[in-house]
Amino acid sequence: MQPVILEKDISFYSDHKRSIFFSHRRALMVYFMILSDILSISISMGLPLWGWSKLRSDLIINNYEPLLIPVVILFLGIYLLSGLYPAIGIGPVEELRRLSMGTSLGMLSLMGLSFYVRSDTSWSRAVLALTWIFMLFSMPLVRKVFRRMAVWFGFWGLPVVVVGEGDGPLHIYNNLRRNRLIGFWPVLCVKAGSIQSIFPRPVESAAPGWSGKTFFQGVDIAIIVPQEAPLGAMKNILLDRSHLFKRVIIMFDEASVGSLWFTPINLAEQLGLEVSHQLIDNTQQTIKRLVDLALIVVSLPLVLPALGVIALAIKLDSKGPIFYSQNRVGHNGKEVRMWKFRSMVMDAEQVLSAYLAQDEKLRTEWQLNFKLKHDPRVTRVGNFLRRTSLDELPQIWNVVRREMSLIGPRPITADEISLYGDDYYIYQQVLPGMTGMWQISGRNDLSYQERISLDVYYVQNWSIWLDIHILLHTVIVLLRAKGAY
Repeated sequence: MQPVILEKDISFYSDHKRSIFFSHRRALMVYFMILSDILSISISMGLPLWGWSKLRSDLIINNYEPLLIPVVILFLGIYLLSGLYPAIGIGPVEELRRLSMGTSLGMLSLMGLSFYVRSDTSWSRAVLALTWIFMLFSMPLVRKVFRRMAVWFGFWGLPVVVVGEGDGPLHIYNNLRRNRLIGFWPVLCVKAGSIQSIFPRPVESAAPGWSGKTFFQGVDIAIIVPQEAPLGAMKNILLDRSHLFKRVIIMFDEASVGSLWFTPINLAEQLGLEVSHQLIDNTQQTIKRLVDLALIVVSLPLVLPALGVIALAIKLDSKGPIFYSQNRVGHNGKEVRMWKFRSMVMDAEQVLSAYLAQDEKLRTEWQLNFKLKHDPRVTRVGNFLRRTSLDELPQIWNVVRREMSLIGPRPITADEISLYGDDYYIYQQVLPGMTGMWQISGRNDLSYQERISLDVYYVQNWSIWLDIHILLHTVIVLLRAKGAY
């Protein structure tokens, strides 16, 4: 099959201006990320310094100013060595891990230096501890804001070509165009009968009339989407000298299999992939449980007053009990009684049945998602609770009882098991969660099949850093109240 260009970015291939723009594109992205980190570091250090100077009259804040520049340079150097500029292609979870490890390394170095020097201008350990906490939270959040700004300005993303067989290349191409924050901006999508026709081995020849040099010029990254034998496709690219790609990414068929599930192993000069399943490991489960309990204890001063206020609001708004419970499927298929704040009127099931009986379109919506965007059963207070997900707060009791976790796949009803098909075996291996991949990826705006895929991805790719990533983004999503009903 002759290679066919399915999509092409006209702005990239139209004139020579692209060479000027894209030659400086990576530099712009690096500078933008450095600016983001400088802002985070300055704020994270400035706030504790200002606050501590108010508490300690003998602390002269001016003494600290000459130290700010070398400290900023220290952290930027650590982040640079960690591959965080511009941090494209490593994924948000891995970026969070590197940021946290780099920040901790820098702060421990400063604490050790402060303890060793013991001079009048040395950093207070209390200030350093507060700075450490502020940086751990501010660094990933400010980076996310700056990335969105860079997308808005139009210079976020390195140009890539997507090449492959079947329908895979176009799917990857469109997905990257929709998800600009990933950082790969596809400028060309090519479909071929085989990878060999585009990247021939030395003893073979390319497809007639096909010139990779013409279309690949100015692009350093290629994404290859073979239908079969992905490692064989990689060998062809390594042997082909007609391209000058600096990075080549091979896509596997299983989209739900992430990098955290596989670890490359070199055995007797041959590549192996070690398969691990961290979330069913007893040690990892213990760590996850301890993190759940620690977060609950820390949040109690905020959660307990909120529970009281919400309970009073529900009682004043409509007749009925404060809490609502429903049986859901939990770990190993065990039935769990899950608690929520009541957000619906009394006799909600009868109201729903009557409502669905009158409208076929709404019946279809219910059968597809088990949700209604405009549900007539929801009360005024219930509508607010659902949009902010505060109706889920009583599930903390389920977490304490070890029936749920703070983060995990959303609990499902017995009627939904059939919709999961073979993926149900993966789903029921872990505790369901109060929040998860579904909540930070679109919530009710996603189709049910997309929700299942996210649940499977979470189970297969779990790490403590993925949980932290989900927790941070849950706060952002709840503040935006998008996709909740």
